[in-house]
Amino acid sequence: MSLIDLGAAGAAAQRTARVGSALALAGASAYGVNIVGARLCAQLGVTGADIVVYRALAFAPLLALAAFVLRRRLTLAPGERGLVIRFALASVATALCYLSALKTLPVPVAVTIFYTYPLILIVLTPYIDRVRLPGRRWIVAIAACAGVVMAVGPHAEALDPRGVAFALGGAVFCAGMFLTGSRLQSDGLVTFFWCQLIALPLGLAFAYAVGGLSEPSALWIAALPLAVNVAGFFLGFLMQVLAAPRISAASAGLLFLFEPVVAIVAAALWLGEHVSPVQAAGMAVVIGALAYDAWSGLRTPPPLSP
Repeated sequence: MSLIDLGAAGAAAQRTARVGSALALAGASAYGVNIVGARLCAQLGVTGADIVVYRALAFAPLLALAAFVLRRRLTLAPGERGLVIRFALASVATALCYLSALKTLPVPVAVTIFYTYPLILIVLTPYIDRVRLPGRRWIVAIAACAGVVMAVGPHAEALDPRGVAFALGGAVFCAGMFLTGSRLQSDGLVTFFWCQLIALPLGLAFAYAVGGLSEPSALWIAALPLAVNVAGFFLGFLMQVLAAPRISAASAGLLFLFEPVVAIVAAALWLGEHVSPVQAAGMAVVIGALAYDAWSGLRTPPPLSP
């Protein structure tokens, strides 16, 4: 391969990384709004399992219709099945654990525990991807996680063992979701459809294990926050699926740390929650760490061998 070809390939890699980073930030913002909707739903008696099940009931037929209109086949190639199923299982488990943690933990504590997943990613990535992560990436991850702790303001006295277990489980499954997502080669629409198809039975099983689903009439009371939650999840998940093949799992995990920042701002605007100076400083740390990591990564294209 000539030097011109190498330069063109490097420029293409940079463009792909920029697009992936922009998609990840858009997804993180949508997920942040989704958290506010989930919080209001929990306050109105709609559980995390309710949200997962009814979201799947709404999305699965809509995605099937979209595939029909676009003439896309929803079947998976033999080489894609295992990877998509693992991604879907990790995605559903993440949602069930994270949303269930909100039932017994204050949102700041649940978010703080859940957002340890970038550190889990960074610890696992060298062993799974067989690459050496630079020290810069470790510093960025630790700084960003510290910013999250400052931004959400944890309260140790409010810890509940069940909520802590769910939040930690969500962090582990989320790390697995990012690691699996970076290897996806299937069409985004197909991946999204199968995730919802798998979410339905798993969500039902989880719901009946913890007391059953809420009546559909109860959802009417929480119609507006549920709509916000569903829309935020749809956009966030779609952006995440589109971003996953374009950037590494570690980069995606760091960029999605923007989610709690958006959640705090949205809660302040919508729910009238006060943002303290410490929280504002924490958001600034998160944004600064993400900007530094993204800028350094985009300036240096990945090494290419001729």
